[in-house]
Amino acid sequence: MKTILAPTDFSTSSINAVNYAADLALSIKAKLVLFHAIPFPIAVSEISVPGDFIDDMMEVGQRDMDDLYEKVLNRTRDRISVSTVIKIGSVEQEIEKTSWNEKPLAIVMGIRSGKSLERALMGSSIFHIMNHVGFPTLIIPENVQFSEIKHIGMACDLKQIDDKLPFETITEWLSLFKAELNIINISAQDKDFKADQVAESIGIQTRLNSFKPRFHFLTSDNIAEELSEFTRIHPLDLLMVFPRRHGLFNLFHKKKSRLIVTHNQFPVLSIHDRKPKTNSSTERLQS
Repeated sequence: MKTILAPTDFSTSSINAVNYAADLALSIKAKLVLFHAIPFPIAVSEISVPGDFIDDMMEVGQRDMDDLYEKVLNRTRDRISVSTVIKIGSVEQEIEKTSWNEKPLAIVMGIRSGKSLERALMGSSIFHIMNHVGFPTLIIPENVQFSEIKHIGMACDLKQIDDKLPFETITEWLSLFKAELNIINISAQDKDFKADQVAESIGIQTRLNSFKPRFHFLTSDNIAEELSEFTRIHPLDLLMVFPRRHGLFNLFHKKKSRLIVTHNQFPVLSIHDRKPKTNSSTERLQS
């Protein structure tokens, strides 16, 4: 059985993402894990903390989680397996550890649009999770609700990616929903479409031929704006992106590129180049 991991800080945007995750889990008959981390970054030994302080934090977190758990069960009519996890520690590290334990199909996280993003606890963690946790991360804008996934977009730069794209994960998602695939290439306005990009597109089409992909070649210096305009004409239920450490389409290391996530009204699925094979990073965190 596949697993959906839904971290929450009980904010409006994260509860909306939990609801999306619950509906997604119900649609594919997956297990849903509700997760909450109580941030406590400073070692207790370094500061004076009342003895019952952590207990009080846990009690509040557990009460909120129990309430959310009941609401999710009602929402899904008790038709899926739902469990809860509460941890104390760094949000990013605890999500990573739990991800290695659960090995989820996706980590579903909610995001608030606009300038408030960087001030939001969960929002500030999202980009770390997207870049450093080796499992797909599905980002849900605060006003987006789950609907049947029929149209999936895949944004890539068509530059030496045929042998680097995570085809296993891409194929898994396309197969789950039997969705139409739109492959979107965006080039800067002062650059021509070159022969090597044609070769890359042919290679990708060959690998994904059973899904009958459609290619769209766009030209713009503003990736986020161009994607937003594209989706007005070709509505997407999901956009796949690949936050590589190297390459021109390195979306999430540049502040402007964050607009793709924060200023568009469709879910964004961030997939690493390669599926994780070991949990060495988690072992380092635990050591």
